[in-house]
Amino acid sequence: MNTSSDTRRGIFFMLLASFLFALTMLFAKLLSASMSSVEVTFWRNAIGLIAISFTLFHSPIRNVGGRPFTLVFRGVIGTVALLTFFYTISATSLSNAIIYAKTEPIFTAILAFFLLKERLKTSALLAILIGFLGVVTLNGMEWNYLHIMGILTGFLSALAYTSVRSLKAYYDTRTVVLSFMISGVLIPLILMILGEFYTSPSLSFALSPFILPQGIDWVWIVLIGLSAAGGQIYMTRAYFYAKAGLVSSVSYSVVLFATIFGILLGDTLPTISIIIGAFMIVISGLMLSRSK
Repeated sequence: MNTSSDTRRGIFFMLLASFLFALTMLFAKLLSASMSSVEVTFWRNAIGLIAISFTLFHSPIRNVGGRPFTLVFRGVIGTVALLTFFYTISATSLSNAIIYAKTEPIFTAILAFFLLKERLKTSALLAILIGFLGVVTLNGMEWNYLHIMGILTGFLSALAYTSVRSLKAYYDTRTVVLSFMISGVLIPLILMILGEFYTSPSLSFALSPFILPQGIDWVWIVLIGLSAAGGQIYMTRAYFYAKAGLVSSVSYSVVLFATIFGILLGDTLPTISIIIGAFMIVISGLMLSRSK
């Protein structure tokens, strides 16, 4: 049973994780000025892969195993979600990008109902409806490329998260993270090679040639990997100390941090429709976290 001290610690760790995830977005935005979202994805995972590999020497991985295809699926889907996420970061403001990503709980609830046979309470159904109304309010009924990529980020993230839930009884957490990071290095590498020979406007989030980083880019590359890894570590600790519903609610602080960083970078202030849509999506997520 969690004590009040543990709960406070869990909240603190989630706030710290949210701050680090917002920093990850900040560095991704800075890198997008000189390279594609595909390459940003590659470097983010390459640095993270190096960092997590060091932990294997201190504590070997122990797996039960038995779900190799699901493990690979999680890695691939997670990588594609990261590709679309970094694309939205490069194409819109940080506040818009994180709001699109925060549609994930809506899709997770729906996928858990269909794939994991989890029951949806009345409050969860209401939350899903509010969330989708928020999505429509964000950009009206204009389904342009950016809007589709943003919604796809939320859906793919939910698919990856749902697969993680089915893997936790079979694999060490680091195995799941490693499958994601290995995919996150190999897939962008293949896409950048293909991007040398073929590009397409409809696949701009996935096909781009490699550009050798210059000067300050190397600093952002190291920082994006470290901030992403740190965010994962502190998020895990937060869920260890506090209840999942509470931690999930606190995780929405990343919206505030990302908005502040975006304004510091020169992003324009959100419009009224974006603020209303964002508010509805956040409320939807909070309702879903409370209904678990």
